Amino acid sequence: MYDLLKLLHLIAAIVWMGGMTFMLIALRPATLAVMEAQPRAVLMAAVWQRFFVAVLIAIVVLLATGGYMFGGSMKAAREATGHGVVPLGWTVMTALGGLMFLIFGHIYFAGFAKFRRAVAAAQWPVAAKAAGQIHLLVVTNFVLGWAAIAAVKLLA
Repeated sequence: MYDLLKLLHLIAAIVWMGGMTFMLIALRPATLAVMEAQPRAVLMAAVWQRFFVAVLIAIVVLLATGGYMFGGSMKAAREATGHGVVPLGWTVMTALGGLMFLIFGHIYFAGFAKFRRAVAAAQWPVAAKAAGQIHLLVVTNFVLGWAAIAAVKLLA
């Protein structure tokens, strides 16, 4: 059971990190290079709508599997040693993951909502500003995601 949960956890993390990698390294630079602002904003609204649903699903999977594995490890450590201590890397990964969830919540419920409204109303400068804010927050989450991966591997 633990191996299945770990696999689901890794898949969810790969979906989220892979999507951010694709957006930051391929999609955004390509659309900036070849598309005018208005059609680019319309495209990004459609792309982000799909990607953000995948991230929401990934977050549910990450929370469920991570919580179960973290709690199970604390219980096993408590039974073995009398106190529930998990590896430092797991604690750091959990903290960074929690911060990433909060940042994504802001991206989705504030930034993306503002972006969608601006695109629907053809307010292109507002849409561009919201897209820039989303980009900065995605970069932040991308860095935090790699830090979480490094922590779980290097601080174990």
